[in-house]
Amino acid sequence: MKCIFDPSSIFTAIREKKVRSLSGNFSLEIARYELGNVVWKDHILLRTISKEEAQETIKTIKHTLALMEILQIAEDEDAIFETAAEMRLTFYDAAYVHAAEAKDLGLITEDQHLIKKVTPKIRALTLNEFSSQQP
Repeated sequence: MKCIFDPSSIFTAIREKKVRSLSGNFSLEIARYELGNVVWKDHILLRTISKEEAQETIKTIKHTLALMEILQIAEDEDAIFETAAEMRLTFYDAAYVHAAEAKDLGLITEDQHLIKKVTPKIRALTLNEFSSQQP
């Protein structure tokens, strides 16, 4: 099953060294910015990683996203907004849900609240659930 990965699962895959499981799957261009913000927050605000660790993580994110097909949301904003309003999701989350629905993909996220909200509409799993189903 091909899937679209949100940043929570991409970051988990990087941290757990499961990047290969993302290869050939999908994400959105906005994931690049969301993942960059996680690194920025860890380095600048929380001071949990050094500048060198932050730079290395950014390189890993670039490498990881290069393994995936990155989708754009341009021209889909109206439909994404409708999904957000209908399901009471943030625009960010609705973008992933809309792309999953439009491309007939599963959604991989670590957000349990999001999984519960979207499961009647699309198939949603955590990274570990997805990984356990792969050959």
